[in-house]
Amino acid sequence: MGVFSSLFGRLSLIVIIVSILSAAALFAMTEWIVRTETQAQIARSVDTDIAGLADIYISSGPAELRQRMTDRLQLQSTDDKRYYLLASPSGIAITGNVKSWPELSSENSEAGYIKLDDGREIFARATQLNPDLKLLVGRDTSAQSALLNRIRSAFVIAGIVLVLIFFIIGYYSTRRLKNRIEAMNDAFREIGAGNLAITVPVDRRGDELDELSQHSNAMTKRLTSLIAAHRDISDHTAHELRTPLMHLDNRLVDAMRQSKDGLHCETLGRARQDIRDIITMLDSLLDIASSRAQKGDRSGLSQCDISEIATEIAELFAESAEDLGIDFSTDITSGVKMMANPAHIQRILSNLLDNALKYTPKGGSVALVLQPGPVITVRDNGPGIPEDMREKIFERFVRIDANGAKGHGLGLALSQALAERNGLKISCHDAQPGALFEIRPERGD
Repeated sequence: MGVFSSLFGRLSLIVIIVSILSAAALFAMTEWIVRTETQAQIARSVDTDIAGLADIYISSGPAELRQRMTDRLQLQSTDDKRYYLLASPSGIAITGNVKSWPELSSENSEAGYIKLDDGREIFARATQLNPDLKLLVGRDTSAQSALLNRIRSAFVIAGIVLVLIFFIIGYYSTRRLKNRIEAMNDAFREIGAGNLAITVPVDRRGDELDELSQHSNAMTKRLTSLIAAHRDISDHTAHELRTPLMHLDNRLVDAMRQSKDGLHCETLGRARQDIRDIITMLDSLLDIASSRAQKGDRSGLSQCDISEIATEIAELFAESAEDLGIDFSTDITSGVKMMANPAHIQRILSNLLDNALKYTPKGGSVALVLQPGPVITVRDNGPGIPEDMREKIFERFVRIDANGAKGHGLGLALSQALAERNGLKISCHDAQPGALFEIRPERGD
């Protein structure tokens, strides 16, 4: 599973993205405030300076104005670089450290950012002192740019640190949560596999996960008691029903021995067959219930040779197929093994082959194929199974009457239950003509 494909990975990613967006929004707001405030300060400084020089001109004349401008240029500091220009109406410089008049209207006291000949950008304001003189006063904005650069650097560093902090906190928090969830999932997998003795871990932190674990353990405990009660009922039912039926069968045998009437003995024989059918049906029902209750439980399973089992079953059914006039063929790959109960595999194959021979008419064919996987197929060219019945036939008491075949409709249901007990799945397909039953490992468990 990818880092960001899990819930906790996506949560960490969301936290990081939110922290980056928050830092970016805070930086944008701070930069806007600083830029606006520094621009206002520069503008006020320029306006104050130009107003003072205009007062000097009015009170002392142009000579004093030029002297004061020269003094200010000589006394200015590198941290507060000032720019002045006293020019004629045509823009010819009279004095100052700006070489040419910029595109600012002195008649309208226009202010704005201008570029000097050396490429430096300053903020300046122009004013008209008299028809023959105009004045420009400016301030260097490099200090503002330096301040904004320092703010940007500070935010970048702080943002990286913040993202790292959020990442570390998010990583360890989500990792701890992920470990707890994985422990719970492992416990649920064991429970789903039939190991009801497993309990979901509780960390005793008093949070929602602990509450979920406690409820899960309570549910598992209740489920265990219900399964135990079900098994007890099944065992008692089997005992209570099978025993009297066997006693009844013995009485019928005694009655047949004592009776001299052939018709009477025939009737008693049919009654005995009915009793055996009931016992067989009861055994099948109990086997189905037991197998489904133990689905996923790996206890009782061992490494067995499926090829050997299939070969033995095929030898048993080959003679029956010959007697019925049915062509029986096999294609069994040797050395195919899996964890299973050998008796269950034998019973599954026996049920499927028995059905195939039962529903295949004389002169037909039945094939048993085993491939690695394992994948087992039993195919016949009989009447086949309607599409709408290919799933229903695995339910109890569902059967298709064809060729005069009879039964309780429990064989395929039992085969499916036994297959699921061993981690397998049986499916039915159209063999065109006939039916094809395929056994392969279940997926997604």
